[in-house]
Amino acid sequence: MKRTIKTTILTLILLTHFIACQTEKQVSETDANNNLLIGLLAGQSAESTKDFALNGMWNSFTGSGTTSNTLTTFSAKFGQKGVQLEDSSGFGGYSGCYIIIEFNNAEGSFITQNPENNGGCFAGDTNKGKYNKVFFFKNTDKNNSYWVCTVAFGKTYDEAKAQADTSTKTNPGSSGCGASAFSRYDKKV
Repeated sequence: MKRTIKTTILTLILLTHFIACQTEKQVSETDANNNLLIGLLAGQSAESTKDFALNGMWNSFTGSGTTSNTLTTFSAKFGQKGVQLEDSSGFGGYSGCYIIIEFNNAEGSFITQNPENNGGCFAGDTNKGKYNKVFFFKNTDKNNSYWVCTVAFGKTYDEAKAQADTSTKTNPGSSGCGASAFSRYDKKV
């Protein structure tokens, strides 16, 4: 059976129209729960495009210390690698530098990697290329301030990703972050 070009085009148009009608019928029969799910997923997608909650410059303090010992800068966007730089000299001589691999603002966590070539910008880094997991939460006693705790350091990516939050948040100024105190990050104005 020979088909002409007109017959083939007409068949394709009718087939396209039939598929469109079937799709329209399926969509019109979607129940409220599916619409709610779609709305929630769209909301999560919009949330995931936000910048990292800690972006900017921070004075960092050990525990409940009153003297800043480091200036820390974060810069990360969702879906892209970012950077965490620490300057304890005050003159741009970085005492720590990490690649931010990913972050989760809702959970209050991020994963960093020590650079492979120079390590974490501190002498004797034996964890070049390794991963770290850090948890953070808002300091309720102070505006524009967070508590930060590294719970895994020098791990494989999978180990760091799987690390649960083992910190105790009841007294972050003096203890709770493993064997040491949390760090407090106050927004630099």
